[in-house]
Amino acid sequence: MNPTPAFRRLSAILPGLVLVLSLVLANYNPEGAGTFLQDRVFDVYQRLLPRSTAAEGPRAVYIDIDAETAKAYGPWPWPRKRLDDLVSRVSKAGADAILIDMPLADPDPTSAAELIRLWAPLPRQGDFSGLSQALRQLPDHERELAALLAETRSVVSFVPGKTDFSGHHLPRATAPVSPQGGDPRHYMARHELWRSTLASFENAANGNGATIAAEANGAAVRRLPLLVNLDGTLYPSNVLEALRVSQGGTGYRAMVATAESGFSFEIEPGVERIAILGTGFEAHAARNAELRLYFGNEESRRRIPAGDILRGTAELSALDGRIAVIGVSANGSNHMFRTPIGVSMASGAIAANAIDQIAAGQYLVRPGWVSPAEQIFILVGGVIVILAVRRFRLRWGLTLTLLLAAGATYGSWWAFENYRWLIDPALPSLTLFAAALTCAVMTRLHTEDEIRFVETQFGRRLPAAGLARVKANPRMIHGEGALREVTSVVAGLRGFNIIADRYLEDPTAFADILNRFFSPMTKIVLDRNGMVDRNVGDTLYAVWNAPLDAADHASKGCDAALRMVENLEALNEFLEEDARRQHLSHVPLSLSIGIDTGTAIAGNMGAVQRFDYGVLGEPVSFAAYLQKNARHYGPAIIVGEGAQRAVGDRYALLEIDLVSTSRHPEGRRVYALLGDPIMRANPKFRALQEAHMLIFSAYRNQRWAEARAAIAECRKLNGAIPTLYDFYEARIAQYEANPPGEHWNGAWFAGRI
Repeated sequence: MNPTPAFRRLSAILPGLVLVLSLVLANYNPEGAGTFLQDRVFDVYQRLLPRSTAAEGPRAVYIDIDAETAKAYGPWPWPRKRLDDLVSRVSKAGADAILIDMPLADPDPTSAAELIRLWAPLPRQGDFSGLSQALRQLPDHERELAALLAETRSVVSFVPGKTDFSGHHLPRATAPVSPQGGDPRHYMARHELWRSTLASFENAANGNGATIAAEANGAAVRRLPLLVNLDGTLYPSNVLEALRVSQGGTGYRAMVATAESGFSFEIEPGVERIAILGTGFEAHAARNAELRLYFGNEESRRRIPAGDILRGTAELSALDGRIAVIGVSANGSNHMFRTPIGVSMASGAIAANAIDQIAAGQYLVRPGWVSPAEQIFILVGGVIVILAVRRFRLRWGLTLTLLLAAGATYGSWWAFENYRWLIDPALPSLTLFAAALTCAVMTRLHTEDEIRFVETQFGRRLPAAGLARVKANPRMIHGEGALREVTSVVAGLRGFNIIADRYLEDPTAFADILNRFFSPMTKIVLDRNGMVDRNVGDTLYAVWNAPLDAADHASKGCDAALRMVENLEALNEFLEEDARRQHLSHVPLSLSIGIDTGTAIAGNMGAVQRFDYGVLGEPVSFAAYLQKNARHYGPAIIVGEGAQRAVGDRYALLEIDLVSTSRHPEGRRVYALLGDPIMRANPKFRALQEAHMLIFSAYRNQRWAEARAAIAECRKLNGAIPTLYDFYEARIAQYEANPPGEHWNGAWFAGRI
């Protein structure tokens, strides 16, 4: 009945392993696997509820060097003169600050110095003696752009993670970053490579910060580093620098949150906030100093093509009092990044969005308690789901899983809508479904194994309805021994050994006779919701109320015994015809049936390696004793005292003996079952019952002559049992020769049964 130990261990381990794997993903996030679904869910939230635009409009305006601009003025990088012209026009429009989002890492190839270097040495053929001098007299647009950057509130950029081909130098730090509460570098990735803006422009500009890292190419940009670690030195992002320069800030304070005891449910150690000193701006950050980007709708993204500004057709009033972010979306090819809202955007456009987000103070926050809470939900919810699937099967377990997942999703959305908290419902919900399905699969495999066991053990022993019930719930069968109140019926053939000798040389005919006996007898048992425990030789063992509950099982056993006696006539007719065909005398068969009701042990009566459900105990052994000794009493059906008490006065039961055993030295009464309730109501049966009472009253009081006289009177009554009376007359003669003693109560010692 029980699965193998290996299968039991696997059934317990696999669903738990799903929970453990999920907790590992949530805690360690290897290769971003733990946040893969989380990011997609939060992307959907942003699309459903984008960042609202401030009443005064966007704080930053994106100036885009787009495909149309590149077609008219050439792809990026531009000559310094053209960039100088663009910056000059933006500055005159009243921009608070100008952020150049791409690094100016290489010298201008159109400058006079670069042309001289490119053509040197000049060809000897021809007269180029004055060319070098003439080129040196041309305006130096590098110096002019540097001077312009110095005159305006400007910010230049560098790219972390990208190789610099024009000389490797640390970017100029224009404002100090002071830590508070701990070292932010402990929680940040360290960059060994970067591409800087030329030192002449860095020295001229008011700010210098990091743009989107080179590693972001091809990936959706959901986070923007507010601080970067270049070979151990902290630098702000160009977004923070643009806000600082626009407000005249003096530096930064990176506030690191750590728990005093080393652990706190509410605090996730790491960078918590970055204050821009002297401005009032304070950017909320994740533990690794990254800003979780919260994108607005299309109305919040103000964009002006750079070509329109150069042509003088743009409405420049939109730049007045705002931060201008100059960026490139096309430089011969599209230079765009995927975003959570499904719109590809240039790096500068993303920077402008981040500036607006920080200025408006709208943040997507993942509090420190969220991650432990999610893991607790996975663990507790997973255990509950596994227990539900094991106890109530997949349907109810899946319903519970759906409710938990729906609750987690609603709670996550409610937290985002009201507090902009990022609580992940995806990994916990997926884990619950995976645990439920894994547990269901293992339970199903276990159930199929149990069903196969049920079919093997009970396919021919239980009625169809009972077998279906056990298949639906195999756990109804308890492999361990259990006490049950049962009725045992043991039915065997009288005189079969006489005719068996005739068929010893014809095994087919021998088996056919037994089949003709057992088939109808088995049907009688199954039709009355009994179980055929086993067949031994020419004897059938049947049990009621095990393994399935059977109401009024003693009556069902008595009724089955009466029907068995009636059905034996068909077998005798077949044997008579067969004996006639073989010119042999006909020896009719009769039944000996023992019935008793009491407490027995039901369960595995076989080996651990080979399960065999059975029922053993006193009612079974006493019924077998009554079956073997029924021939001495005469009637076919002998009933024990337990069954007689269970059926009460519903059947025609006639007391025939008091049998003493080692467990019951005072004796147990046994009865002959002569008929159904109709016979019991017959006056002739009542007269016989009263006469029997006279026999046993005289017999048990050792009044032997009076007992003989009562027996003689009983022989004259309708329904008399000659075999029984002969049996008692022999006993009386024995007791007359060997008196049982004055304390004898009339019990006949049967020995150990």
